[in-house]
Amino acid sequence: MTPSHEVGRLPTFAALDGYGVLAGQRRGASIQLDETYFDGQLRALQHPDTESKATYRTQMLQDSKKTCNGLQVKIDSVSEQNLWDESKRLRRTLQRMPEISYLVQGFPGRCFVVPEWLPTEDRLHYGSRVYLFRDDDSPEPADILQENIDAVVNDTYETFERYQGQLHGYPDCCIDFYHNRSADQPSPEWRSVDPFTDWLREEAFEADLSSIDEVFSRELAPEDIYPFFAREFFPEPGCETADAKGNAIYEELSSAFPETLVNTYFRLNFAYNSLVARTMVHGGDRRPAAGRLGREHLLFYLPLQDLLSASKYA
Repeated sequence: MTPSHEVGRLPTFAALDGYGVLAGQRRGASIQLDETYFDGQLRALQHPDTESKATYRTQMLQDSKKTCNGLQVKIDSVSEQNLWDESKRLRRTLQRMPEISYLVQGFPGRCFVVPEWLPTEDRLHYGSRVYLFRDDDSPEPADILQENIDAVVNDTYETFERYQGQLHGYPDCCIDFYHNRSADQPSPEWRSVDPFTDWLREEAFEADLSSIDEVFSRELAPEDIYPFFAREFFPEPGCETADAKGNAIYEELSSAFPETLVNTYFRLNFAYNSLVARTMVHGGDRRPAAGRLGREHLLFYLPLQDLLSASKYA
């Protein structure tokens, strides 16, 4: 089976993440199910230049988005038992969504959805996340939920974030870097991208772009962007481990897919992370909407098999 057929039904950004997992270069990857995820795919399917064959996806995405938006959390007080009871109830609803069936059928490994709890100073936030693992190296959904619930109940959320970083195959040194936060220095997100600001055209982040090419002030060689092998992964500057892992992922993907596609994937990851870091300094939406970083950003929400039929990546 060709690589495009193995993960070809998944949105392109998730397909490339997932292929790195299947190839053994990362332990796991994940997809956050939110407005950005659903709206990005719906917009991509309607784009006049895509000629997508996946029009059957529209109703599936709309129904799943409606389910996610309609979920109501029912917790009287934050306790381990209450969080477990509510997590089980929510997960049963999430598992019935057509989008979950679609992702499970489209990924030839272990794919499952879990609720996700994020405590803040004023309230407990809820979300949902789909995880992708190899069959032979996957935790159970209950394992992830237990780590998350323990972190909420015991006020040790950093412990859960570190656990998530390990699930995603991030280097331990970069996980440590990400959690080295203090009031007297910039955020680790900004420190991660700051050494590379001369690569970027500052005005490119002031409005939506027509192409990812508009982000950069110069041509980037593959080795420039190896450490940015995942969205919302912020490597420590100069980390040799992140560089080596990114190099291995780049080479693995390039052996299976057109290098133009792989190069765009890495450049999008870097631009995405740079924009997220800027919003933490200047304000704005933390996760950029599909297409914010150009046409390529929008098209990466199409199924991989459709994008590969486009002339740029054929």
